[in-house]
Amino acid sequence: MKDLRAFIEKLSEFPGELLTADGPVSPKLELTRTIYKLANDNRHSAVMFNNVDGNRIPVLTNLFRTRKRMAIGLGCSEQELNRVYQSRERNYIKPKLVAQGPIQEVVLTGADIDLGILPVVTHNTEDGGAYITAAIGTTTDPNTGIRNAGIYRLQILGKNRTGIHLAESSQVHYIYKQYCALGKNMPIALTIGATPAAYLGALSTQSIDVDEYDIMGGLLEEPLEVVKCRTVDLEVPAFGEICLEGYVDCKERTNEGPFGEFPTLYGGPMPNTVFTITAMTMRKSPVYLDVCSGTAEHQQLGSLPRIGQVYNQVRVAAPGVKDVYLPLSAFGRNACYVSIKKMVDGEPQNAAAAVMAADPYIRHVVIVDHDVNIFDESEVIRAISLYMRPENCFMIHRAKGSPIDPTAINGMVTKIGIDATKPVGVESRKINYSEGLDQIDLKKIFGGALIDK
Repeated sequence: MKDLRAFIEKLSEFPGELLTADGPVSPKLELTRTIYKLANDNRHSAVMFNNVDGNRIPVLTNLFRTRKRMAIGLGCSEQELNRVYQSRERNYIKPKLVAQGPIQEVVLTGADIDLGILPVVTHNTEDGGAYITAAIGTTTDPNTGIRNAGIYRLQILGKNRTGIHLAESSQVHYIYKQYCALGKNMPIALTIGATPAAYLGALSTQSIDVDEYDIMGGLLEEPLEVVKCRTVDLEVPAFGEICLEGYVDCKERTNEGPFGEFPTLYGGPMPNTVFTITAMTMRKSPVYLDVCSGTAEHQQLGSLPRIGQVYNQVRVAAPGVKDVYLPLSAFGRNACYVSIKKMVDGEPQNAAAAVMAADPYIRHVVIVDHDVNIFDESEVIRAISLYMRPENCFMIHRAKGSPIDPTAINGMVTKIGIDATKPVGVESRKINYSEGLDQIDLKKIFGGALIDK
């Protein structure tokens, strides 16, 4: 799908996947509270809010809440999602530069730049302010010229300034440090609203020498069309909705936060970098995309792109790997379940170590046998309860982790690898509780005491 609009149109073919809200709603807490209330009723639709405090720009949110919608975005079934992502993620296709695109139908520079025209959302009560949460940031390494993309939170500070959080464990933080070492500000362009493949590609955890636009092309199965920015030497998706061009100052810092993050906890104020906008470009009638911070949407969006890198690392350590899952119960980041067809004892320990090496955010790894459904946590807990032996598990102290992990001390955490596989050569026969059930007549047994439901 070339752009966000094609995805929205596709969702209309699936009943219940997209709701439209025409009644007035405030972007300050009321919008997100609406999503939370729907979730409490077990309704996880994407929602298009068409009347956000009278702003002419609609807000689309909760888009990435389910694996089903991400599968629709990649044109596959939910059951195929992991396999399709893993396959396409490394089928690099270079972007195609085009002369013009809808993202530059309107161009604002100088005094005309005003973030106030966007319906930016304040998500949670203790947040430090309104935050842009669905902006794909693009920059280049000043030494190699290789393009890098990611998604960064942006706190509104004024008409043309935001705080920007460049996590120390991220590739962009390394790139930013390279600019600072050269005494230069880091040019960056942030795209709000694009094809789902762009978001999933931007969050890929492949090495820093891989261009994320090539990954986006692989996920699209065709080149990502890009246009030159107006004020910085970068390219952005031509069919995006809104773009903010500018630079991150190599010296300036400001207190950014608090902010409700993916672990469902607030991170405190931090002296973070500042983004100054030199141009705003957009479609004539753009759609503003938002990600509900700290919710299952935030967690789900961050989990799928990590699975590809983890899977490939584990495959080196355990060739019999079947599948990988980052459960939402651990926020799509902190824990990982891996199913393998174990060849030799000790292989699960190598597999768990490979997971930890692949993704610094993961601190609990559970390895189970290939016949365990890792997407059903009751089966994973069952495997732990049956087969985990403490002497086969291990801990790594003071490893690099997430800076917002509540267990982290100076960015370091303790990681645990859990072997919940059967010993090689030992067979365990499960009771088949469904066997013969078709021969049982409950009405015959209970008579009139049985109440049909």
